Amino acid sequence: MSAVRRSLPFALSICLLAAPKAHGDTGVCAQLTDTLPALELSSDPQLELTADSVDASADGLSRLLGSVRLRQGDKELTADQLDFDEIERVVQIHAESLFRNRELTIRSSSAEFDLDDETGLFSGTEFVLPQRAARGDSREIRLSRAGTAELDGVRYTTCAPGSNAWYLEAGTIHLDHEEGLGTARNARLRLMGVPIFYAPWFQFPIDDRRRTGLLFPTIGRSDRTGWDYRQPVYLNLAPNYDATLTPRYMSDRGLQLNGEGRYLMPRAEGSMGYEYLESDNQNGETRAYGYFNHRGLISRRLGADIRFAEASDRRYFEDFGGNIDLSAITHLERSARFTYAAPAAYTVQMLFQDYQTIASNLATTDDPYQRLPQVRFDAITRNALWDTRAGVEGEYVNFARDNSTEGQRVDLHPFLRMEKDWLAWFIKSQIDFRYTAYQLANESALQSQNPDRALYSYSAEYGLRFERITDGGAVQTLEPHVFYLYTPYANQDDLPIFDSGEPDFDYTQLFARNRFSGADRISDANHMAIAVTGRHLDSQTGAELVSGSIGQLFRFTAPRVQLPDDSSPQQGATDFIGSLDYHLSETLSVGLDTQWSPENAEFSRSSVAMRYHSDLRTLQLAYRYRAGLLEQTDVLLATPLYNGVSMLGRWRYSLSDRQSLDTVAGLQYETCCWGVQAAYRRYVSNTAGDFNSGVYLQLELKGLARVGTGLQNLLPHSAVE
Repeated sequence: MSAVRRSLPFALSICLLAAPKAHGDTGVCAQLTDTLPALELSSDPQLELTADSVDASADGLSRLLGSVRLRQGDKELTADQLDFDEIERVVQIHAESLFRNRELTIRSSSAEFDLDDETGLFSGTEFVLPQRAARGDSREIRLSRAGTAELDGVRYTTCAPGSNAWYLEAGTIHLDHEEGLGTARNARLRLMGVPIFYAPWFQFPIDDRRRTGLLFPTIGRSDRTGWDYRQPVYLNLAPNYDATLTPRYMSDRGLQLNGEGRYLMPRAEGSMGYEYLESDNQNGETRAYGYFNHRGLISRRLGADIRFAEASDRRYFEDFGGNIDLSAITHLERSARFTYAAPAAYTVQMLFQDYQTIASNLATTDDPYQRLPQVRFDAITRNALWDTRAGVEGEYVNFARDNSTEGQRVDLHPFLRMEKDWLAWFIKSQIDFRYTAYQLANESALQSQNPDRALYSYSAEYGLRFERITDGGAVQTLEPHVFYLYTPYANQDDLPIFDSGEPDFDYTQLFARNRFSGADRISDANHMAIAVTGRHLDSQTGAELVSGSIGQLFRFTAPRVQLPDDSSPQQGATDFIGSLDYHLSETLSVGLDTQWSPENAEFSRSSVAMRYHSDLRTLQLAYRYRAGLLEQTDVLLATPLYNGVSMLGRWRYSLSDRQSLDTVAGLQYETCCWGVQAAYRRYVSNTAGDFNSGVYLQLELKGLARVGTGLQNLLPHSAVE
């Protein structure tokens, strides 16, 4: 056996990779992978030729026979026979050959290429684009110096070898690897052999780069919009910003124009959008919605968070939102927040905030107050003296709202905090002084113009940490926790209510320093909280297999401070607050949160959830109960049925109202290269309890196009991932 090595430039301008073996598409995705040894990158510009034998003639013609291999860098050619004209620098192959590198495979029955012009012609070809998991066949493939390929009489698909469930049939396809685009002319799209689409010209991606063009359209129908068709057009304006324009036609509403833009800067990011319907067919009104969000750094320590949203009317999301979550929006925020932070020392924050009320069942007097502005200052000493640090929290707010008591509030909160934390125990103690003063306008006859309040508080907290190793090697911990708070009573009836409310009584409220949110009300307190948390840990990974907490608050005296029209808690023990998180296995877990009244021997609030999630199936069962307010169940299921067919659905049901809140039922059929989804949905669409229903269809040809609205827009991501 002989070998030949020549120093010739090998400048083929396409990427070559070996063709795969054929497999049937049986529902298990066959991968378009190379069955030959992987190509190794090389910076060597020289051409290497090897063969079993070489027949060279005096006129510069050479014939290489038997296991012929040409190699330069990551490019490789293999054939049984090759003719090389050293004078014309042309390679000819009159037998089956294989070109490959990391981007493209071409197997041809004959080939010819010019090393100087860097052009080539392949006849009777099969090709593979492994980066897109795509393949096809072509009558001819022509290569150019610019790194493009021109294919004549071509078929293209992402289906696995042996399956042609769909394919693109075109007179010519132009593949540009530099741009990552394929351009088809005189193209016909066939599904199961049936032509479903024709286009004289269109482009499709052959890599994952963003580029300007049409995105997948969305088609559906609902009671509020009628037939709904959206055709997004993506504009790749620059590497760090883009835009999407979406004409939306609704048969019952009219033509709506939507625009959205995004940007990404070295220290900031944001998005903006606007939707406009000139004349709603239902009422003749102009309907619009716009928003702007920005978050970023102005300097190393100064950050900004800006949010703005506005809708033309209160029913906008009920009519155009499309799901129960959007229909439940009550307010749109408009705010600008600036934060200056010196780590571990102090933070200054300025906020300008307003809201637009969206819920149609809320009166103007229910609108939140505007903050024009709010300035907060938080500071704490860097170092501790005898485990004690001094700090201060301060706030100035100017509250404004039409037809209401308005005014300014100053709240000063200095404190001393002692903390000592050891491995087996910890202790904390804090002394607070709080002074709050107002300057009011539009005050009622029962209010003074400049009311104020001064209070001090004291708290002590102590906890232990126990740990043991079980006979099975797992780690168990037990952490009892005691918290005491004392705040004297001060009559606060002359103070306005700008931002105070009473949160739900949950586990975190056991250790809260004020029963109310905001600064308008400071609850008097003389109580102790006792709680315990236990955990069962995996000794190998440290993961929590079981964790549970239970606690109770005991009030030595009944609080007297209260909000208008609310009652104060009674003296004595409160309800028990408990939670449990139990991982029965890697796929199955159970969670529980509950509030139990020992006096009435009943649960006043509970939520239970079980979740099963594996590679194939997802099942979630949830129950929520709150005495006198709601009692709901929530069931979500996603599971394969048979041979690529899956079922997906969700059902939210109100036991107290005896009606469904949201029902989704869908079927999905999916293979490696295509899929179809069909779903029906009925859900509460507004605060009045009216229902909307819709039918959703989606066809996806993987690697080419997706048409319609899929289940991923109707269900949680975990159910359809």
